[in-house]
Amino acid sequence: MFDDRGLALLLAVAACSRSTATTTATATASTTTTTTTTACTTSLASRTAEAQSLYGADVHTAVVDGTFLYVDPDRTPLFARSLDLAPRVLSALRHDRIAARPLCPVSVYVFSSLEHFNLFCGKHGYTTDGGGNLGVYDPVGGVIVADLSLGEAHVPTTAHELAHVLMDADLEAPAWFRECVATQYESPVLSGNDIHGTDDWRYVQLRAAVARHDPAAHLGTLLGMSDDDFRAKLDGGGTDASKKHLHTAAARAVCQWLDSQGQLWPLYRGWRDDFGTDPDGVATFTRVTGRAPTAPEVDDAWRTWVLHTR
Repeated sequence: MFDDRGLALLLAVAACSRSTATTTATATASTTTTTTTTACTTSLASRTAEAQSLYGADVHTAVVDGTFLYVDPDRTPLFARSLDLAPRVLSALRHDRIAARPLCPVSVYVFSSLEHFNLFCGKHGYTTDGGGNLGVYDPVGGVIVADLSLGEAHVPTTAHELAHVLMDADLEAPAWFRECVATQYESPVLSGNDIHGTDDWRYVQLRAAVARHDPAAHLGTLLGMSDDDFRAKLDGGGTDASKKHLHTAAARAVCQWLDSQGQLWPLYRGWRDDFGTDPDGVATFTRVTGRAPTAPEVDDAWRTWVLHTR
């Protein structure tokens, strides 16, 4: 059982991506966000059959929330920990936060073997791009994959991915805000239906960037940033990994800062409801916080919080 006082964990960068011409899905970025209700092309039965075709008829599976088929190819003791965490995270994220909209079934493969995790990635068109490969969410295939080979401390890997699944059904939003919300819960603190994020490894790079006045480390820079810019796409292909990680760290810190003031979820709900007239979120941010995101005093307050009040 997890301690309700918190799960303050350090998680490495998830670095699996789907190798197709039209989509890239990682634990820190997804290209599909829609609030349009569409017919599901899969069922829990078909997902179970798929898991059994891969790992045998006796593969251990469990259904969470009537939607998520958890699969345990390695018979890991950490599977039970994952099953314990998932409903708590889902309940908290839905409690006055993300709307409980209908979801299509999602397969969640939990591995305790890095070798097996990599084999799964290879068989399903995922390629690693370096770094610690802890998780991947493929919104097109409806698949989450988690690598728990480094032990119990990494069980919350899926909390980030579960947040992506719920958001994809609820809010059409730019990549920076999807990551802003989802990365908060890489290290969730849970108490009943209350959920918050804690400091993690991302702040090391962010604090250094804020201290040297890096142009990318400003709150107002994120709003209006295109998905390609957020992911630091290069003109010749590929990405600037360092800049991408900095953008993600800044986004995470914006959500954590707003959450500390009780403003994150009013912003989320307000932006969701007004997205058609406020696609960049500036008007909603200004209404909820009382200040424009580009106002110098707002940026100063956020930067001070990052450097000194953590």
